[in-house]
Amino acid sequence: MHTIRRFRRSGAVFALGAGLLVLAPHAGGQPPAKEPKAATAAGQVKAGIHRFKMETGKLYLVKVEANGFTPNVGLRPAGFISTGENFVNGDTFQAYVLPRETRDQRLTVLPNTDDDELATELFDYSVAVTPIAMAKQPLVDEKSKLAASDPPYKNPNGNGDRGPHKAFTVNFKAGQVYIITVNADNTRELDPYLQVEGAGGKIVAQDDDGGGDLNSRLFFKPKRGGEHRLIVTAVGKGAGGFNVKVLTTVAGAAGAAPADEPEKK
Repeated sequence: MHTIRRFRRSGAVFALGAGLLVLAPHAGGQPPAKEPKAATAAGQVKAGIHRFKMETGKLYLVKVEANGFTPNVGLRPAGFISTGENFVNGDTFQAYVLPRETRDQRLTVLPNTDDDELATELFDYSVAVTPIAMAKQPLVDEKSKLAASDPPYKNPNGNGDRGPHKAFTVNFKAGQVYIITVNADNTRELDPYLQVEGAGGKIVAQDDDGGGDLNSRLFFKPKRGGEHRLIVTAVGKGAGGFNVKVLTTVAGAAGAAPADEPEKK
């Protein structure tokens, strides 16, 4: 092994060791190479920041209508819930919020930087936060138990076949929001899996762990109203007790009674 020591003398760098001499590029009177200059720019940026108090147990619709730009909208700490629809349509943002606690929420509005037509001027927009009345009674609230002896789920379309299942029939109203949860009595015994079967047996929504702690939760906004089936199965070969619940808005509850009960006129 040879040790190399470096030092400077008269503008040149020498490397001594094993008879090696290295001269720096500017040694011998050559001028040093010019470093490339960085491109620079300066500007100003402004984010639209608003605070709204939201209460637990209520559903809110947040709508941002932008003028000449595609809005990028955030909400903290609650965040937005997905109902399977796109949040942004053209220059309009629309999404639902179901806060877990009563507190101020911070809403931010920025232009979408992927917008090729984005200009440098300030843009106008409007924000509307609308509370939506929730029905006082769940549309479905039923305790049940999944057992190995229950019939396996066979989808009429041959799509989504699974193991033993329980089914619950309910009528949904098109365009309304339904919050469907399946909570196991003990998730070490049962990891529930939820599917929503629409007309003709089509699987229109499904969820595994959206409720946290291996439980299922769906925010469902049906495009078509009418009879649907909630299919509860297990991930793997689990079995055990569970509770299935469907919460909805006042408008969603109107005309959407469980299928085994007559609708009130």
